[in-house]
Amino acid sequence: MRRAAFYGFPLIDDLGFKIGKYHHRCKVVDPDTVDRVCHPEDESVLRRAVQRYFPDADGPAVLLKTCLFTNTRDEHFILDVLPEIPAVSIAAGFSGHGYKFCSVVGEIISDLALDGRTRHDISLFSLRRLL
Repeated sequence: MRRAAFYGFPLIDDLGFKIGKYHHRCKVVDPDTVDRVCHPEDESVLRRAVQRYFPDADGPAVLLKTCLFTNTRDEHFILDVLPEIPAVSIAAGFSGHGYKFCSVVGEIISDLALDGRTRHDISLFSLRRLL
């Protein structure tokens, strides 16, 4: 079983802080049909983490929202070109952490789109590893 991994952001405006859990309740969903209502059992998963790690913040929830992001099986994103159509560049499956790499991902994808190659070693992010 995967170890719980929580994430958060400090004070946002006057709303308090944000806390979330990667792979919350271990669901795989279709974004077109997912239940976007936050249920008491969804809050209880987060509430236990708040009580353990941030006990002074254990007040009423101000806002609950469903947040989705894409994952690949190995949780590494895809940076590649389509094998059958090399003119198509792919940047996908950022598994919730791709935002940290947006500047270099932009550089790599523009390299692939313009030149069909990049100076960066992107072998870890190959589409072929998932096929």
